[in-house]
Amino acid sequence: MNGLPIAIVGAGTAGLATAIFLARQGYAVRLLERGEQLQPVGAGILLQPSGLAVLQRLGLLAECTALGAPVSRLYGTSCQGRVILDTRYHDWQPGSFGLGIHRGVLMTALLNAAQRAGVQVETGVNVSRFEQVSGHIRLLSQDQPLGDFAALILADGTRSALRAQMQVRQWSRPYPWGALWSMLPTAASAETGELRQWYRGCREMFGLMPTGCTHQARERSLTSLFWSLPLSEHEAWRQAGLNAWKTRVRRLAGEAAEAYLQQIDDPAQLTLAAYADVRMQRWHAGRVLAIGDCAHAMSPQLGQGANMALVDAAALADARGNVGDEQQHALDWNAIFTRYGDARRDHLRYYRQASRLLTPLFQSNSNALAVLRDIALTLARHNRVGRHHAVSTLVGARNGWLWSGTQQRELHAWKGEREAWEEAS
Repeated sequence: MNGLPIAIVGAGTAGLATAIFLARQGYAVRLLERGEQLQPVGAGILLQPSGLAVLQRLGLLAECTALGAPVSRLYGTSCQGRVILDTRYHDWQPGSFGLGIHRGVLMTALLNAAQRAGVQVETGVNVSRFEQVSGHIRLLSQDQPLGDFAALILADGTRSALRAQMQVRQWSRPYPWGALWSMLPTAASAETGELRQWYRGCREMFGLMPTGCTHQARERSLTSLFWSLPLSEHEAWRQAGLNAWKTRVRRLAGEAAEAYLQQIDDPAQLTLAAYADVRMQRWHAGRVLAIGDCAHAMSPQLGQGANMALVDAAALADARGNVGDEQQHALDWNAIFTRYGDARRDHLRYYRQASRLLTPLFQSNSNALAVLRDIALTLARHNRVGRHHAVSTLVGARNGWLWSGTQQRELHAWKGEREAWEEAS
């Protein structure tokens, strides 16, 4: 195609998925990644039906489900064995499921698809700043020009160095709590098909999530282990030693944790993950758009990070609309990005609010909030409306606190979602 290419900074889930959509729509796309090599980092992730719908649109659902692990429910109990959380995908739609997946599997599928679509992937590129020149964007690395582009999409994550250069009010606040995680071979007796959690008040949480296998070791099933803790206590955790931590886990989760604890003999097997809350007054400024965690990072309590990134990519493709090749040079990217923001506003606002509400109920020192959480979740679990609200939130299907119509209306941010979800199910 004639005209300037589109620049995407950041080769994570949001950046790769967006690059694929735009390349398939006929754009020349340059995907610029700071790292020298594309190495997936982070624990296993739980893809919801909202994310699976986008993978279906991208033609990657079969590859990912073949290597992932279907998750039928989220099940959490107190240290005394009392049921706190029991959210089943079946209550949303019979046959539906979440998909526990190794981050490397998702990233490999997206990267290969991007390369097949003709995306120019460049690693080791540090974009230090951008300039909005009349009619285009200019990228620079330490004042050295990287080229001119028709539009710029920032997908460089929570700690984006470029987001602050947008002329948009924005806030970024680190969470005081994080999580230790590890990826371990699944115990033979632990194939449950559920994401399992144990709680002691709001302060302690231990979890196990089926994560499937990898392209390199298809015969070995993996499980993601995670443990909640305040970031300020990480060093004290290291100083106390693994035996002290294992004792706490055993007191909380009992025998279910033993097969995994026996596999950990070095603190280096547990990686610390930290999180932040990112908010922006709007997600675009002229020809620049922020997406994914760069635009709206939130606590992992709802497990929506990768799903939001995938839905962002699909929503941007839809906002671009049907434009013929001869019209590409005249595209108004500010208008396209405005349509994207309108499509994503309600959905992202709800999940940001829900995340901020739920986080202290699972990660804080408050005994009162623990009691409130247990009562509220128990009441919700025992009535149809409560169960529906919980599971529709989990699968990524809500645009607000009040149910506002059919699933098709609520998920109008991308096309064909219902058909894709039914096929995925």
